[in-house]
This record gives sequence, C-alpha cells and structure tokens, in this order.
Amino acid sequence: MTKSELIQAIADDTGKTKTDVATVLASLGRAVGGALQSGGDLTVPGIGKLSTAKRAARSARNPATGAMIDVPAKTVVKFKAVKDLADAVA
Repeated sequence: MTKSELIQAIADDTGKTKTDVATVLASLGRAVGGALQSGGDLTVPGIGKLSTAKRAARSARNPATGAMIDVPAKTVVKFKAVKDLADAVA
C-alpha cells in the first residue's frame, strides 16, 4: 500500500478529507521521530511498539569482492507488532 492509498483508505473510513488525513500522518511521523530520538519507546495502539536498540560495531564481508569491512556501531529502530495484528496476518 502506498502513502496515497493509505491516506485514501483512512479518508474513506473516517469521512475526513485527504488533506486532513495527510496532515495527521505527517504529525504522527514527527511525533514518532521525536519520541525515538529522545530514547523513548512508542506504542501505537492496535499496531505495535517502536523502540530503539544499539547495534555493536562488527566486521562483515563484502559479498561482491569478498573483502572484510568494518561496520560501525549505530542505533536502529525495532518494531514489535501487537498480538492481534500478528495473529491477523498469520
């Protein structure tokens, strides 16, 4: 589903305009980014939980050349779906 398809589906379901839905989705994206940047977790009801985790530095092999490269440590976003959503997909 594309962003415009998502906006259309939510607009159809709620009776709101596509502009209003797009504004809310943009605000949601900013709120999620802000919560995760501050190191907190964020639970989106009915969807899942977003959190951050530290990934340690490591060595990896370049599959094209076979050469070893160093991958630096970084912070990544993790997602855990709520049970109802996971059961609906399964």
